[in-house]
Amino acid sequence: MKKINGISLLAAGVVLLASLAGCSKGFMDFYPVKDGDIAGMPAPGEYSADVSGGPSEGQQGGNYASGVVTAGEWNDIANWDFWSKLLNNQDWAGYGSFYSFFPRNFVYVELKDSFGDPVCGMKVKLQKNGQDVWSAMSDNTGHAALWANLTDDSFKVNPDDYSLTINGTTYKDLQFTTPNTAEVAVNEYTVAPLKVLNAIDVAFIVDATGSMGDEIGFLKEDLKAILELVGQQCTAQVRTGTVFYRDEGDEYITKFSQFTNDVNETSKFIGKQSAEGGGDWEEAVHKALETGIQSLQWDTHVKSRVAFMLLDAPPHHEDAIIASCQKSIAKYAEMGIKIIPVSASGIDKGTEYLLRSFAMATNGTYVFITNHSGVGEEHIEATVGEYQVEKLRDLIARLIIAYAK
Repeated sequence: MKKINGISLLAAGVVLLASLAGCSKGFMDFYPVKDGDIAGMPAPGEYSADVSGGPSEGQQGGNYASGVVTAGEWNDIANWDFWSKLLNNQDWAGYGSFYSFFPRNFVYVELKDSFGDPVCGMKVKLQKNGQDVWSAMSDNTGHAALWANLTDDSFKVNPDDYSLTINGTTYKDLQFTTPNTAEVAVNEYTVAPLKVLNAIDVAFIVDATGSMGDEIGFLKEDLKAILELVGQQCTAQVRTGTVFYRDEGDEYITKFSQFTNDVNETSKFIGKQSAEGGGDWEEAVHKALETGIQSLQWDTHVKSRVAFMLLDAPPHHEDAIIASCQKSIAKYAEMGIKIIPVSASGIDKGTEYLLRSFAMATNGTYVFITNHSGVGEEHIEATVGEYQVEKLRDLIARLIIAYAK
């Protein structure tokens, strides 16, 4: 086992990415390398607000040119010390109790084969006294996060009660990462490799209520550009699918387009969508999560599965709905589907907490739209450390490339 801090964790992930086959170029083709960068990946602690391409004169609402919307990214697992300190804040602790999501204690694993190469697509289970408590799948870098007490308000775990099962072999002596540890503890294992396809499934789960016109406009304008950027740097096959959702009483609750290799099919479906309905603040987030896991035909043999979730409102706060979200998030993690929330204008701090919990539970990352482009309504400032402002189009492309390598 080894311990690495947030910056080293990110660096280690990128180094692993660079060593994998499937993409022909590195991130240096996207971003200039600066001091502290790893292969051009924006380094933690680096912030740049020099973003060109803002809205031109006369652009209104969702009518804007490609590559305008700006955003930042923050990975709470890679910056665990920052997150663990947030948990000591009374307000943030309250958000956990409100939504019954408590990302506090987890086992982080790294799987390699006998040659030291990452093993992806491997099922991993965390068990307490012989009972399964969390299931995950190693990603294309060989990593997986397995959570204990994710939905229980408990700060402490007894590692002696837990074991890990990987490909039929049980392991004890686990090292947990907890709110009391400033560094992520990495549990390393050598396992036999699995054969996976040089492909990635990418879903877009989109709030289609009245306040989301700009974000749907972004998808209409930028989806092809995103995949063109990916295609320039990556040989992995990309399948795309979508889920659009509204709320009870609207024209529809969810509708979806199945995964396809033809981006024109996905673009055509998105082009028919509009932002209407809603009315109250909360929306049918739980139904969107259910549709994404039950209706989309994810391929468990590809390198990566990623769900970008664009939204500006939380789920309704009802016990059955919260339970549905908990169940769905656990299933996304079990299937190795990373949830990457993309928060838009309208969310509050409680929703930010919930979305970051979704990301951590599935070993994903958190993306937030910023005000630098001038598009849309006011966006709250994310409670994160220093970050780099990017065009949302480039940021999403960068993440897809990273997960496709």
